[in-house]
Amino acid sequence: MKLAVTGLGLVTSVGHGVVGTCTALRAGLSCPRPLPAFTVEDEPGEATPVTGFPAAPFAEGFFQTGAWVRLASGAFEDLRDSAAMPPRTDAQFWHRTGLLALAPLIDEERFGWSLQALPKALESFYLRPLVSLMDVPIQADNTRALALGHCGLAAALQQADAMLSSRAVDRVLVLAADSYVDPESLAWLALRRRLKSPQRQVGLMPGEAGAAVLVERPVTARGRGTFSALQVEAVALGGLPEAGATMAQLGRSLAESLQRVLPAPAAPPRFQGDVYLDLNGEAWRAQAWGHVQVLLADALDLPRCRVLHLASSLGETGTASAPVSLAAAAWGFFRGHATGEHALLSSLSDAGQPAAVLLTRGA
Repeated sequence: MKLAVTGLGLVTSVGHGVVGTCTALRAGLSCPRPLPAFTVEDEPGEATPVTGFPAAPFAEGFFQTGAWVRLASGAFEDLRDSAAMPPRTDAQFWHRTGLLALAPLIDEERFGWSLQALPKALESFYLRPLVSLMDVPIQADNTRALALGHCGLAAALQQADAMLSSRAVDRVLVLAADSYVDPESLAWLALRRRLKSPQRQVGLMPGEAGAAVLVERPVTARGRGTFSALQVEAVALGGLPEAGATMAQLGRSLAESLQRVLPAPAAPPRFQGDVYLDLNGEAWRAQAWGHVQVLLADALDLPRCRVLHLASSLGETGTASAPVSLAAAAWGFFRGHATGEHALLSSLSDAGQPAAVLLTRGA
C-alpha cells in the first residue's frame, strides 16, 4: 500500500485547524474545562462537574450524530482551505472524490439506538447531513459510513486503497468525528466506571474532535503538483477478540498488528521513530501496551522512539484519535521535529479490536 496524504483538517479543544492544533500539541498545551451538564460526587454530599476537553463552541447545542456532523464538517472546511481544493462548481473533481465518514462504535447503552434496530441510521442521520453541509457534489455511490471507533482510520485506509485501485475515484476524503462530552456519553462512561473523577483517579477524561484526511496515489499527487508531508506505507486491522479475552491476549493481538506493518529489518534492525498510542488513562489499555512492549522488544527500539499519547492534551477523542495522530505525525515531518523517517500509529478499539498504521516522510 502506498497512499499520499495531500490534505488535512482538524477541529479540537486546542485549535480549530491543523496549524493551531498541531502547534498546541507540540507545545504540550491543553484546555480542560468543567462540563456542567454532568456532575460526580467529590466529597460526601458534594458534587462537582466532570472535567473534559470540549471543542467549544464548535459543537455546543449538538450531541450524538449532530455533533459528529458539526465536527466532521468543520474539519473538512479546514482541509478545503489549507489544501486549496477547487470550488463546488468543479464537478469533475468532486465526482471523482470518494468519502468515508467514520463514526464511533454504536453501543446501544451509550446512544439509545443500535444498528441492528436501525440499520440505515448512520446514512440517514450522519452521512447524508454531512454531505449536505459540506455543499460539494460528491456522488452518493462514492460515499460510505463506518462505525469502528478507534480502528476506523485503518479500515478507511484499506477501503480507500481498494477504491483507488478500482479507479472508481481519484482521491478519497476520510472524515472522522467523536464526542464524549454530552450528558448521555458521560453517564455511560460513569456507569461503566471508565470516567476519571475526584473519587476515581484511574480513568479517561472525555474529549471531542473532528478530523479530515485526503489520500490519493503518490503518482496522482505528483501529477497535480500537490505536496505530501507523509505517505501511508502499510495498514493492519485485526479481528475482534473473543468474549472474556485477557489483557495478555489483547496485547498479543495488538502486537501482531504492529508487527505486520513494521518495516523489514535493516540498519538499525529495530524500529526507531515516533509512536502514537491511544492510551487515555484507562488501566486496561496501559496493560495491553505493557504486553506489547515485551512481545515486540526485538522489533521496537523504544528507548530511541518518541512515544506520544495525545489524549493527555485532548482527552479521549475516540474515532478521531488516530486521524489526529496522523495529522500530528505529518506536522512533525513538515516542521522537522519528527524522531525518524517513520511514524507508527497504534489503536485498540473499545471492543478490543487492534489496528496499526505505518507512516513515512512524504516526497
